[in-house]
Amino acid sequence: MPATDKKVIIFGAGMHGQQALKMMGDEKVAYFLDNNAAKHGTFCNGKEIVGFDKIEADKDKYHFVIASQYISSMKQDLAAHGISDYEVFRNYLFSYYETPELVFNPYESVHEASSEKEWNESEKLRYSRKEVFEEVEELYGKDQLFNHIEIETINRCNGTCAFCPVNRNVDPREETKMSEELFYSIVDQLSAMDYSGKFTTFSNNEPLLDERIIEFNRYARAKLPKARMHLFSNGTLMTIDKFIALTDILDELVIDNYQQDLKLIKPCQEIKEYVDLNPELELNKKVTIVLRKPNEILTSRGGDAPNRETIGDYSDDRCVLPYKQMIVRPDGKVSLCCNDATGKFTLGDLTTESIKDVWFGTRFKKVREALYKGRKYCGNCKMCDTFTGG
Repeated sequence: MPATDKKVIIFGAGMHGQQALKMMGDEKVAYFLDNNAAKHGTFCNGKEIVGFDKIEADKDKYHFVIASQYISSMKQDLAAHGISDYEVFRNYLFSYYETPELVFNPYESVHEASSEKEWNESEKLRYSRKEVFEEVEELYGKDQLFNHIEIETINRCNGTCAFCPVNRNVDPREETKMSEELFYSIVDQLSAMDYSGKFTTFSNNEPLLDERIIEFNRYARAKLPKARMHLFSNGTLMTIDKFIALTDILDELVIDNYQQDLKLIKPCQEIKEYVDLNPELELNKKVTIVLRKPNEILTSRGGDAPNRETIGDYSDDRCVLPYKQMIVRPDGKVSLCCNDATGKFTLGDLTTESIKDVWFGTRFKKVREALYKGRKYCGNCKMCDTFTGG
């Protein structure tokens, strides 16, 4: 909550902006500010969405709150308009879905691209590219540990999502399960480093296909008390017993309910009923069932997404992921990033090398140097339109 008597203008009318409005209350907020001119004059949760021209004359009367992942770009926009009275809404930064709603429909706050052309020309993509470029500038040359690690204990998924290069109909990978010895070794190394970043036993797979997943997470929780533990699942194999066990361990559980008409699948309906019957547990604070469409246009995943054909040229763009995340495949090989779903590029092997030796090693350094210069210098990255903060 801003410590000011001024009325607030929330910069960003997307999901994070709407979360900020809920926290601050209607009376405190005057407008939403957004760079998308198509939104100007429309309303979001009862608040008008305006552009800078609308508030230019009275800007000093307001306190601004940046509520978006595009923080660097928005700070520059505010500075360009002579605005220095602002803060960043950080409630969402460590969670994927900071919402009190158990069942969340992202399409209500984020527009779904109806075509590849619309995706390629979206305002969101333009802003994301700028944000990532500037974040790499800040991180380049700094020897800091990753703040996000994904450990894929089994490289299989039972989903058929059109945008996924490893859905069960097209997965080219040889089926592999991680040995218990390797998993415990990885966690023990993280424990010795007093690791406090994000940790998950999920990457390009459905984690519940591994019957050891609860046991693995329980071990990690005991060893990594400071880590932010989360898990993504498509929910198809979720039972109430598994749900109870996982929510007792994790900081956040996200269940992607893939159904083209946005209806709850049976396991998710059962979970909703359980949560509704046990309000005292407040499970909605750590669990989100996200309504997702399996036939959706999303990122190109380095050119590997099955439903993408028209891919732009991102040769001169940068990528921040190899500066912030480590992706471990079941055989211990470390991938280029989370978008390298099939493991085309290997930057290390945790069966023969330590986590630190891989992360601070020659191959990762070369990748970071290449991506600082531009995506054209690194494998299939020039065809990748994933722009995220990691």
